[in-house]
Amino acid sequence: MELQHTLRAIVDEDGRLVLPPEAAANLGLAPGAQILLENTTHGTSLRRVVTHLGKVYIEPTSRCNLTCEICIRNSWTESQGEMKAETFSRLLKGLKSFEYKPTIIFGGFGEPLLHRNIVEMISRAKDVASRVEVITNGLLLTEEMVRDFVRLGLAAVWFSVDSPHTEANSGRSNLFSKIEMLSTLRRSLNSQTPETGFVFVATRSNIDDFPTLLRGAYRYGVSRYMVTNLLPYTEDMCDQALYTRALDDIENKQSPWLPLIQLPRMDWNEHTIPALSQTLRSHHNVRLHDASLDMPGGRCPFIETGSVAISWNGDVSPCLALMHSHVSYLQGKLRKTSRYAIGNIHHASLHEIWNDPEHLSFRRRVQDFDFPPCTSCGGCDMLEENQEDCQGNKFPTCGGCLWAWGIIQCP
Repeated sequence: MELQHTLRAIVDEDGRLVLPPEAAANLGLAPGAQILLENTTHGTSLRRVVTHLGKVYIEPTSRCNLTCEICIRNSWTESQGEMKAETFSRLLKGLKSFEYKPTIIFGGFGEPLLHRNIVEMISRAKDVASRVEVITNGLLLTEEMVRDFVRLGLAAVWFSVDSPHTEANSGRSNLFSKIEMLSTLRRSLNSQTPETGFVFVATRSNIDDFPTLLRGAYRYGVSRYMVTNLLPYTEDMCDQALYTRALDDIENKQSPWLPLIQLPRMDWNEHTIPALSQTLRSHHNVRLHDASLDMPGGRCPFIETGSVAISWNGDVSPCLALMHSHVSYLQGKLRKTSRYAIGNIHHASLHEIWNDPEHLSFRRRVQDFDFPPCTSCGGCDMLEENQEDCQGNKFPTCGGCLWAWGIIQCP
């Protein structure tokens, strides 16, 4: 896991702020770039410019070796396939045109290890990426593949894990043996990479298993955990969601008309949890050790990280959520999300698609996030699709996106 280190900017003789090169590169700063500034308690923060490509999600295949009941495939009507060599080559050629190398993550909504050329794809991606990661269910991982990952310097392998108990993993009895194998081989090869990460989809049925999963961190060599909520793709899964109150509280922003409550660090135990829980739900402005607990709602994680998603057939979408058309349930109501592809890399280079005026305009609109909070409202027929909203925004609208409201997360 990368450790944070302090960077310092300087003010030159003309009073201009000069950032360290790595900080400027991370923010995507270039001559003429416009960057959003936000006031904080102790200063001002800078947000990444939307012209900077920082992360590329690549879907090697939309097929999977499992049929999990919580999967998006339960709502798909699209044809499935795998990325062809020509498509991948055109993608890499387009990436070479960018000044800075982005992070590449092989994942999407299929099982990347199912692609017969996945090791070669990772090897070739290393030439145009600052780091390469893979998201997998882990079942197809082999010792030979792990050795290749170490040799190639793969940065991280993220495992989708539902529970430490094998019976809760749809019969995936060998999943944790695969994860142990990766950890053992990594040590035997004297390598710190690839890091092991767990993506835990939290539900009512498995949330009590998470502490057990944490206790196994040393055994499995896990350095990163990401907990995300369930997005119900079928009506039967709605009662498994853990964020009904969280959706209701989304509009409870910091307000100058409400009291400020500044909490210190303290023990979280049977004596403090009931009172602290009520305080956090009091709708006041709560800060813990001077850190705001107000969720930065209406902030797209894909736009903030400069992301783009490439489907197996070469379609380019602004985010994972818009990569495929699907139905899901929000507040118990059916919602249809239509896919949004800016272009296809067989018709234009990724560099051209990224800089397309329509794509750039969309990214700026989402960064401003002038969308209604559809996730907490839920009373409008417009919520049933992402075509239009009550403020006049046209397709695609993002007010009902659970990623933007901090409910769903992806590596």
